[in-house]
Amino acid sequence: MAASTRRQFLQASVAATAGVTTSAASSLAAGAQPAIRIDHDLHTHTIYSDGASTIPLHVLEARAFELDAVAITDHYTPGSKIAGSEAEFDRYLAEIERERSNQQDVIVLKGAEATALDATGRISIDEGHAAKLEWVLCDLGGSSEGTLRRPPSDKQKYIENVVRTYLGLCDVKYLDAIAHPFNTGNTKPAALPADYPLGLLRELATKMAANKKVFDVMNDMIYWFHQASLAPREFTAQYVELVKLFVAAGVMFQVSSDDHRTGLGNTRWAQLVVARAAVPAQQIVDPREIARRKK
Repeated sequence: MAASTRRQFLQASVAATAGVTTSAASSLAAGAQPAIRIDHDLHTHTIYSDGASTIPLHVLEARAFELDAVAITDHYTPGSKIAGSEAEFDRYLAEIERERSNQQDVIVLKGAEATALDATGRISIDEGHAAKLEWVLCDLGGSSEGTLRRPPSDKQKYIENVVRTYLGLCDVKYLDAIAHPFNTGNTKPAALPADYPLGLLRELATKMAANKKVFDVMNDMIYWFHQASLAPREFTAQYVELVKLFVAAGVMFQVSSDDHRTGLGNTRWAQLVVARAAVPAQQIVDPREIARRKK
């Protein structure tokens, strides 16, 4: 895991991560389709986990930024606020409901970000609590044994563990999306997007498509590789190639900021990746459908 926290990293690199310029975003690879208009942000955090904003401010900002939809997905992980207290979980849901009911500008989804607990695909949120939500993500994080927690020293074994974990997540029926897939650059050994064997990736892509698990293209993926000595544009190129493989398998995608500190709605890099990988519009999730299916 990285020695610095997400907050420290962002504070130290505001200028470097300010986003992609308009000219850079328009310089797509040859043959790539024009960028699709995507105005959702389906992975964000508030003070109910490690975010900076209250839920009222979060929703107010989403309205001001004229987002079509925002999912509030605070961490439901071992020791987290909403996982550790039924009262806090209920308060979280009630506050989201209150704020979204007081406006009609933006679709606000009740969500959470769980974490994988081991390489079998066990996750930190149970079906009962997930049933009260509308959008459930799962990541590899500090509690993910055999991947980001105590990864094996053998790089090939590490890569196999990562893919095996994601394959297990595909079997969790109440899971909607895999959060920032392949966030494996700050570990020792590091696993870069180009390190993953095509056969394993195709197996995973096929299963994600069959089980309708959404691929989260998260705007600040470079955070998970800032210790990997990989140039940002090379990282982007590698990630685009990885995404293309999942596009070919028919996987659905979302974009997100993974906002923790005033990054809500900032999906410029994520949209650059979506455009360069030529993700078709029909493979982008529709938040209106998510909202309707839970009614």
